[in-house]
Amino acid sequence: MCGIAGIAGGAPPELALLEQMAQTMWKRGPDGQGVWGDEHAGLAVRRLMIIDLHERSNQPLHLGPLHLVFNGEVYNYKELREELRGKSHRFETEGDAEVLLHAWAEWRESALERINGMFAFAIWDESDGLLTLATDPFGEKPLYYSHREGRLVFASEAKAIFRDETIPISANEAALAGYIARGAMPEAPETFFGGIARMPGAHVLRWHDGRIETKRYWHPQSVEVPHDYGAAVAHLRELLVDSIRLRLRSDVPVGTSLSGGIDSSTIVALSSEIAGDHRRHAFTARFPGFANDEWRYAEEVAERAHVIEHHGVEPTAGEALNDVQKLVVDHEEPVGSLSIYAQWRVMKTAREAGVIVLLDGQGGDELFGGYDVSAGFALRSSGWRSASRELLTSPGRASVIGRSLAMDVLPAPAKRAYWRRISTPYAAAEIAGTAAANGHPPRADWIHRADPLGRELRTQAFATILPELLRYADRSSMAHSLELRLPLLDRRIAEFALSVPAEFLYRDGITKRILRDVGRGRVPDSVLDRRDKVGYEPPQRAWLAEPRFRRRIEEILLDPAARSRGLYNISAIEADARCGSWRDSRGIWRALNTEVWFHELVEGLRREPAGEPA
Repeated sequence: MCGIAGIAGGAPPELALLEQMAQTMWKRGPDGQGVWGDEHAGLAVRRLMIIDLHERSNQPLHLGPLHLVFNGEVYNYKELREELRGKSHRFETEGDAEVLLHAWAEWRESALERINGMFAFAIWDESDGLLTLATDPFGEKPLYYSHREGRLVFASEAKAIFRDETIPISANEAALAGYIARGAMPEAPETFFGGIARMPGAHVLRWHDGRIETKRYWHPQSVEVPHDYGAAVAHLRELLVDSIRLRLRSDVPVGTSLSGGIDSSTIVALSSEIAGDHRRHAFTARFPGFANDEWRYAEEVAERAHVIEHHGVEPTAGEALNDVQKLVVDHEEPVGSLSIYAQWRVMKTAREAGVIVLLDGQGGDELFGGYDVSAGFALRSSGWRSASRELLTSPGRASVIGRSLAMDVLPAPAKRAYWRRISTPYAAAEIAGTAAANGHPPRADWIHRADPLGRELRTQAFATILPELLRYADRSSMAHSLELRLPLLDRRIAEFALSVPAEFLYRDGITKRILRDVGRGRVPDSVLDRRDKVGYEPPQRAWLAEPRFRRRIEEILLDPAARSRGLYNISAIEADARCGSWRDSRGIWRALNTEVWFHELVEGLRREPAGEPA
């Protein structure tokens, strides 16, 4: 697990600049640094030791004309190594990075079809002057890049790219408008930075002679699913247990992140059936006295799974206020809510406890239809008769189902009016209008080639919700030099989930039906039978209304610099400040987050070097 960076094209890359780019990402890799370059390309890396703790696995790695920097894990590296040995490959390390390098030498891009892992890597082939960048199927590991006048600069973090002072730092105004007005996040390759792109998951980028081309190398394929529901549950359980088994491979301590919801609880329960020391630690954010505190569920799961040390992490409003600037700098791009702060604190506590790797349950909602809106699409896929019956038996879900039924057929003006209506009052009128006019970007053809539920789940998993959550997960974990592994994001599981009939996912008001039943008998029924959705949710409204927090928001958003940007509805902010409460806690958080981001990243990044502390 590392931070990687590199340069191709233009003048020969300066090793000093590569060193600076690597040092900027020291949190991603506190265990070592390496740089390499020739006349045409240069590579840099920071290393976090996870597998093969010996210095022989330090990067960059070289094999003939191939030079590699790699961030992530190849979970099935042992199996691939044996296959490659059968093809006369010889290995000098016990690490997965060397396996990846040999796999590329043997199969080139088709090696991606064989890898079970999360990764972002760069391989420079000096024999033909080709630089290839690649991301894992879901984009768990980030890779940002700038391509200007034939020169490509890339890194795991935008901050590293901006060490090159020829690259301007600016805001992507369209992305900011959508975020401030209604919490919409830019979809890859767009980012919040002007001129900086992020590679989507399952993509390769090739640079040659100053030109780049990108392509998607994997689409989820339809797979055979048992017609019998019980057999389908059993098969999914087998897939998930094997995914967990692969993701427990580590030469450093492994623990679990436990929210008390279905996904992470299922991961904890199934992993407890596999021998190993990973059952020692589980970490949960808790908020005593808050209605949505999930500690009681998480504690029950931990006891059932025989977790030895269940750590409760209790963030407070004062701590959140003190850490806002750190949070924004670590995440580099604005985040949606203070639940990300809770996640950030869980990662911090895990690292302080000596745990370097955490398993987590992200991906279950997007692949298995866990959101309320997915229910409507499931009913559409099941037929209008099923939808009508659901409306009659569950009238409380009518608005959710109606929205899913209507959004595909609403004319563009009606959609824009809807998006304008749900904008926060703290967005300037022009910003709200821009956000409404931009709407959603068009979806790829492969997303549309599915039934209504399939389209919705593919959109959530590969375009909207999950990519955003994966960005948060990567930044919150790597801010504390910790690796996060997500067993549900195994390609085999994704293809299975996207192939099952709609009634296996939703029936009689129950979402994620098949995933709930995977954990039945292992996860407490009190968790599996939950109908609410929380997930590390802090009492954000109460926190932001506390006098100290409220005063700080006023200081930042009513400052002359903030007023001059034209992004915020200053009158609404002043009115609510006088009343002592915020009518839209999420909206005021986004405005605050934006202004801190401007100060710390857009305007302040080059005030002082962001290198490794002495």
